Amino acid sequence: MTGNKLKEKNSTEKQYNVLNIKWNALDAVISLIFLTVVLVGIYFGSAKLFEVLAGKQFFNSSNMGNISFTVLYGIQIVLMLGVVWFFAIFWRKASFRDLGLRYYSIARTIWYSFLSLLAIFFVSFLYVFLMNSLFGIEAPASKIEILVENRSISSNILFVVVTVIAPFSEEVFFRGFLYSAFKKSWGVNVALLLSSFLFAIVHLELYAFIPLVIIGWLLAYLFEKTKSLIPAIFLHGVYNLILILILMREIEIIKMY
Repeated sequence: MTGNKLKEKNSTEKQYNVLNIKWNALDAVISLIFLTVVLVGIYFGSAKLFEVLAGKQFFNSSNMGNISFTVLYGIQIVLMLGVVWFFAIFWRKASFRDLGLRYYSIARTIWYSFLSLLAIFFVSFLYVFLMNSLFGIEAPASKIEILVENRSISSNILFVVVTVIAPFSEEVFFRGFLYSAFKKSWGVNVALLLSSFLFAIVHLELYAFIPLVIIGWLLAYLFEKTKSLIPAIFLHGVYNLILILILMREIEIIKMY
């Protein structure tokens, strides 16, 4: 009797750790095409309208204000989460749990994030060192660095977007939705590589492309091992928080001198 109960318990735990992915790679590809077309259309359409009305360059990180930043990023987030809801929840009748939005051990989340952060910063510093020493290429200012330097954007808005909204929405889309779809159709290895590659492309940071691929791969791997987006969201948010705090500190030091 005890043996049967143990088997039933193991079976239940095994089923709990398996996500029921009802959407597929075709859904993911269609969503990517849709997002690309719509976002590019919004960007160029808004840029042209802004130039005609104001005679200024549109969507420049160095002169973006609170309203324009909030509106533009808000549109991107709504579209990203919108296609996830449509294809996974509405069309394929999946649950939020199937996307990885399920509880995971807080202690393990912190521990995995700590180890992952050590790996990320080691790889990043090594990459910058090699690019500088071997090719003489200095690291250009990243988009987040430009935004931090831009005093027209509220620090509170920037903190909330970079450390909370961005990690949540990007993990739901890239890991919960895209990675799961690619894994279902093409297997874990292809899904890890492809989702990480797309994650790096979307950030539009040519210099940091390789580190971004590695970060994306690590986040997807963490999701694959835990079957929960909580560790990936937490890691993503903490990494962005550390990054933005370092940049703000550097700017303050520069001002002092």
